Amino acid sequence: MVRPFQGADSRPDDLICSQRATKTAEGARMDTERKKGRGRPSKSLDPGASLLAALGATMRELRRGRSLTLMELGELTGYSWQHIGAVERGSVAPSESVIVACDAALGANGVLTGMFPGVIREQAHLRHASEAARRSGTETPNSDVDWGRLSACGKHVSTVTSAVVDDIEMITVHQRRLYHELTSTQMLVPVDGHLGLLLSLLETAAPERLRRRIASAAGEAAGFSAWIWFDLGDHFKMDRRYGAALNALAEADDRGLRSYVSAYRAVTTDAAGRSDEAASHASTALDMADRSVTRVTKAWLHAVKATACAHTGDSRTALAQIGQAHSALEQAGSECDEWMYDFDHERLLGYEGNCLLELGSYAQAARSFEHAISGVPATCVRRRAELSVDLAQARLAEGETAEAVRLAREAIAVFARRGSASGMSRVRRLRDRMTDQPAAARELDDFVRTWKE
Repeated sequence: MVRPFQGADSRPDDLICSQRATKTAEGARMDTERKKGRGRPSKSLDPGASLLAALGATMRELRRGRSLTLMELGELTGYSWQHIGAVERGSVAPSESVIVACDAALGANGVLTGMFPGVIREQAHLRHASEAARRSGTETPNSDVDWGRLSACGKHVSTVTSAVVDDIEMITVHQRRLYHELTSTQMLVPVDGHLGLLLSLLETAAPERLRRRIASAAGEAAGFSAWIWFDLGDHFKMDRRYGAALNALAEADDRGLRSYVSAYRAVTTDAAGRSDEAASHASTALDMADRSVTRVTKAWLHAVKATACAHTGDSRTALAQIGQAHSALEQAGSECDEWMYDFDHERLLGYEGNCLLELGSYAQAARSFEHAISGVPATCVRRRAELSVDLAQARLAEGETAEAVRLAREAIAVFARRGSASGMSRVRRLRDRMTDQPAAARELDDFVRTWKE
């Protein structure tokens, strides 16, 4: 809280200084209150108006009986004094946690918590009565305004223009950038809200050209939402979002973006341990892409399929797909699909490292991961952390346990700051491989425990 500046009293009056030095704590508090002013007088309460009002009046009476201000009660309970004041006035229905905290802070011995169930029943009754009146159209008008006609204005559909769609597409671009700065939890509400807006726009009439653009934007937003739900560890919602994305992109007739989203579905499904399903999604993505994507995107699609096949034990197909990925990237020019992330030789080496890891070529895999990490931009901290876990796995297989633990600790720090459940799961799987290295496993456990604290 920002407090008004109070300069030191520069009056050289020894008597005044002496008096101030001997003031009691209570006198100092009263002096401060006089300087600030008393503010508005407390609003009179009517405990008989409702059970909510009675609860608020009782709370105020108990608070004043303890000679506590609203601010002091707020500090004791951890809730804002403004909210507590609103509860006392009966203008806000409190949550159970607020009442429990106030009851304890005021030493009410269950007086407030005992009144709370009645307040809950009263509020539920009022809500049901209001909803029933609204549905039946029997709400009592309190003015001569035709509120029914005015409410109908909200159903009017705004015209969707090309400029509107331009702005909507830019929102997706900005959200993609913010993902590298914020946690997945922070990104979830705006991304899902953006998706909701796009899906609602698909319910309105628009020229076919604009409708396809909206559907493409909805598919991209749904795919982004699916990735965030994957990062938060909710695979059910991840699958639901991928289904919505592919449906929207089918309506947009955007084969390139559909193949891109399908490939990401393969990546997340593979990370969730469903390798056979991942290989199927990767094959679908490649078949769908055809000539609708650039060679850069095609190289990534081959790399995704290679990793999924390696995890199913199909080493021959995995190596063949890695070879095709390198070939496509070498033939690629400067052209890139607008929704495709920057995929280059270093990023391809990360996928190659995963294939080599599955084939048991640990030294080669480690070299591939090291080169991949060197090419990761400084802003892509999650990607760097994921590659660090992969490198740690290769080092662990080579017997370099201390280095594996160091890399895992670096990754834990990133995943913890970003709130990445999927990232922490990767580290946990690495930790579970340390069955013959109990000291290393305990070190990781202690490091995670430190972060939790």
